[in-house]
Amino acid sequence: MLKETDFKNYSFIQKEEIEELNGYGYVLEHKKTGARVLLVENDDTNKVFSIAFRTPPADDTGVAHILEHSVLCGSDKFPSKDPFIELAKGSLNTFLNAMTYPDKTVYPIASCNDQDYHNLMHVYLDAVFHPNIYKRDEILKQEGWHYEIADRDDELKFNGVVYNEMKGVFSSPDDVLARKIQEALLKDTPYAYESGGDPDAIPELTREKFLDFHSKYYHPSNSYIYLYGNVDFAKELEFIDEEYLSHYEKKVVDSEVALQKPFLTPETLKETYSVSEEEEEGVYLSYNVAAGDSCDNERGLAMQILDYVLFTMPGAPVRKKLIDAGLGKDVDSYYDGGIQQPLFSIIVKNAGKGKEDLFVQTVEEALKEQVEKGLNKKAIYSAINNYEFKYREADFGRFPKGLIYGLNFLNSWLYDDAKALELADSLTPLAALKEKVDTGYFEQLIKESFLDNTHKAYVYLYPEEGKNERLEEELKAQLAKMKNKLNNKQLNYLIEDTKKLKEFQETPSTQEELEKIPTLGLSDISREVRPFKNKEMVIGDTTAVVHEYHTNGIVYSDFCFDMSELPEELIPYATLLTEIYRYVDTEHFSYNDLATEINLKIGGLSFQTGMNVLVWKKDGYRPYFSIQMKCMEEQVADGMTLLKEVLLNSKVDDKKRLKEIISELRTKMDTRIPASGHVYAANRALSYVDPMMKYKDTAEGIGFYEFIKKLDKNFDSNAELLVKQLVRAQMCIFRKENLTLSLTGEFNFKSLLEGEMLQFNRMLYEMPCVKAVPTFNMEKKNEGFKTASKVQYVASGGCFEKEGQEYTGALKVLKTIFSYDYLWVNVRVTGGAYGCMCSFSRNGYGFFTSYRDPNLSATLDVYKKAAEYVRNFEAGQRDMTKYIIGTISGIDQPLEPAALGDRSFHAYQSGVTVEMIQKERNQVLDATEETIRSLAGYIETMMDAGTVCAIGNDRKLEEEKELFKQVRSLTQ
Repeated sequence: MLKETDFKNYSFIQKEEIEELNGYGYVLEHKKTGARVLLVENDDTNKVFSIAFRTPPADDTGVAHILEHSVLCGSDKFPSKDPFIELAKGSLNTFLNAMTYPDKTVYPIASCNDQDYHNLMHVYLDAVFHPNIYKRDEILKQEGWHYEIADRDDELKFNGVVYNEMKGVFSSPDDVLARKIQEALLKDTPYAYESGGDPDAIPELTREKFLDFHSKYYHPSNSYIYLYGNVDFAKELEFIDEEYLSHYEKKVVDSEVALQKPFLTPETLKETYSVSEEEEEGVYLSYNVAAGDSCDNERGLAMQILDYVLFTMPGAPVRKKLIDAGLGKDVDSYYDGGIQQPLFSIIVKNAGKGKEDLFVQTVEEALKEQVEKGLNKKAIYSAINNYEFKYREADFGRFPKGLIYGLNFLNSWLYDDAKALELADSLTPLAALKEKVDTGYFEQLIKESFLDNTHKAYVYLYPEEGKNERLEEELKAQLAKMKNKLNNKQLNYLIEDTKKLKEFQETPSTQEELEKIPTLGLSDISREVRPFKNKEMVIGDTTAVVHEYHTNGIVYSDFCFDMSELPEELIPYATLLTEIYRYVDTEHFSYNDLATEINLKIGGLSFQTGMNVLVWKKDGYRPYFSIQMKCMEEQVADGMTLLKEVLLNSKVDDKKRLKEIISELRTKMDTRIPASGHVYAANRALSYVDPMMKYKDTAEGIGFYEFIKKLDKNFDSNAELLVKQLVRAQMCIFRKENLTLSLTGEFNFKSLLEGEMLQFNRMLYEMPCVKAVPTFNMEKKNEGFKTASKVQYVASGGCFEKEGQEYTGALKVLKTIFSYDYLWVNVRVTGGAYGCMCSFSRNGYGFFTSYRDPNLSATLDVYKKAAEYVRNFEAGQRDMTKYIIGTISGIDQPLEPAALGDRSFHAYQSGVTVEMIQKERNQVLDATEETIRSLAGYIETMMDAGTVCAIGNDRKLEEEKELFKQVRSLTQ
């Protein structure tokens, strides 16, 4: 435990035991500068550091966002052009990123290695306090925006990484709506502006304003420094003081965010978003309120519980009222507690025109009804129980716990120094809320927050056919007009400036600059792989695979049903079942009551489809239907009862409910696919040549989306067939012979589950069903899918295996090299795309894909030249060491117990052994320049497949339609 005397040059302000974090929190202040410091001391080896600044925007130029990108482009002590990428490819980081929020910018890192943690912290501190932005104006041009014209006859254009990123953001109606909601409710505050940058306003950012923003806000007196985990705090705090903070004087930084004065009457704001073709529906209706104070932990949790009970849980009453009223096809809601004045939004999507008044009336009538008759108390208790389970489990997936806790602290700390630890404890306020369920507290909260609250705004978003094309044409004309007004000297200046920027981007950092970035050595890396824990046992007639990990009393179960012999025509119906279960009534429960029972009695019950590569078989794969349950040991019997109720008694013949589910799913996928276009395009491109990816596309990709669109459009005429096929799918999947059970925890599972499993097995389907292994008709379609997006997602891939070219761990190193060098430089830095990535699978297939990309054919040209790059690859020993360390960093990411069990189980299912993983790790650690160059043939073979799939701007795809065999609308 730390003592006050450990904090030299820092004033001790507060100490508090934090049970939820298994440690102690300390609040300090740097004596000389007033820099705020928060420490969390515990035994977590996944250590986190972050430094944040309050950065309220004063316009829509996105200066805070552009600065977030730019400070990581070199600094005084680490002058290479991209230290961020050097760290990404050469450190053992478990998290490395930076984030711009509406009122703050945060720079977090995490690592389990002490020296690596210190190195990452050092580079980040130098980046934020001493960036190269004052020395190189190319950084703003590259990361923010610049005029681009390479030749006198070329069009004058805008380009830049953030500029293109935000064009992608502003292509999403969900993102446009969220922006307009903040603008409407908080119109007199910095929240009215887009901190990420509006593409129309980004070119208004000048270098002077850019540098002034950094000079004003990136000062220790405006900083929030956070260290978490098993850290040598005294050593690191002394370093931070001596190297950085002590070199500054305290200054007053005017960064406080003023509160919006409450409205006396509701306000209305209307906006449009772009669609490719005219839509009768497609209107977004939103009812939004200012909802309290971000520092009020109990109220914030209560609002989240209301969100779940009223809108989110299956059968939520207000959501149901809105759907039943025929207002739209889907309802969304969210509570935003990450800003000073939290907001609550109720949204109906794909509404018809002219329903605005009915929408407001229905929302308020539904809320009033809940207040007058009283909320379902059991549902509230179940919601609180669900939150308690999640907080105790503390499983944040791939994100370090300390990162999530640190970001949460900022939600109060940023606005009140005295409340730095206000949000550290969630379990105590949840317990207090339990005591208030029967007091009318939640009903009163609805009245205060919604019905009696005049600080609200109705924001409506309407589809406008061709809006993006119109705006692009206007911009094109504006820039053409500007170009025509330029004299020869001015035009030559822009051409020369474009050339200089390209030279800057294409000129690598010197070896001397690169060597200033601290790195680890291969001696810091263990050669031993993380073992699998798979113990086979038989429960009833079922094979169970047990993974013994410490889980704090939680049992993680995965009922995995083999779908290898599911007929091809039933594949999308299997996926549809994952959307139906828990959202239709069962024999004994309405789907609303079922959700309540699940939350009260267990920690969770979820359904998904997926597949495992079979390593012993060429093009082998095993699709599966997975039912995942988590609960405490004493809850297993209740969990099994609920599982049987859902799986065997769900009313999949409820056509009215099925129609609603499919309509909602269609609406969700309409926005989900364009937002994650890089994933869907890559899957689709591989589906032309890889049977496994053809299956995946049919089950969850664009193929599945087309299946849902057709069902939604012709539901009434296909309803009987739908029910018939759902029943067939159930009978083919949920059979005793298909089941393998995965169990993660530390219990006597045999005695725990034996009786329950015997009973469960007896209830599975036994009657004959038609089985058939899918035999897909593979066809290289090379499709372009048109959307209203302003950017593209461009993918290409194929099979890289042939005789003498078997999968090797060295491909993992090549992926690191591509991701952080070749693709990064050519697709992101030079091309202006926000992201670019690649993957090579054990089944012998790989792909390249881009994210929020202004280009199309230019990006495909980069992919085509990748083999040549590999053939001529050169790297010194230091660079190879970094590539290897960066690769191992991705392999050795810390995993929570549930994920460790999942990893072991999927290895078991795929036939992957520890020996195979060890061989691949050795191939990674032993990789050399020659090894990488030997992979050129792999990439050449992969690209010989000639597959192309792109999702993006309809005009761009039409202009370059010769790249495709077919160009068509994605959503129509």
